[in-house]
Amino acid sequence: MFRHRQQVSAADRVHKTGSYVCACCGLALFDASKKFEVGSGFPSFWAQIDDHVIHKELRTYDRARTQLLCSKCGQHLGHLFEDARTPTQLRYCINQAAIRFAE
Repeated sequence: MFRHRQQVSAADRVHKTGSYVCACCGLALFDASKKFEVGSGFPSFWAQIDDHVIHKELRTYDRARTQLLCSKCGQHLGHLFEDARTPTQLRYCINQAAIRFAE
C-alpha cells in the first residue's frame, strides 16, 4: 500500500464548522474540522464520527482495499488509506457526490 509521509500542514486543513453528512440519508459522517486537502480531487478526512462509517474489506483487482459505507443506509462513500501525514495515520478518501456539507 502506498503511504504518505509528509505531514499535513495547518494551511492544508479546511477551517469550517459543521459536518459532512451522507447525501442519501443525512447521517453525520465526518466533522468539518477533520477535513484536509491532499490534491487528489477527492474530499479527505482523518477521522470519522463515532461508528457512522462501516469499514468493509475488499479484494478486487488483485489487491486489498477498505471500502467505506454509511452505517445507516449502506451507501458507498469511498475508501480508507494509510497516511502518515494525519493524526490518526489514516485518510478517508470520499466521493464528493456521496456527502454534503451541513452547518
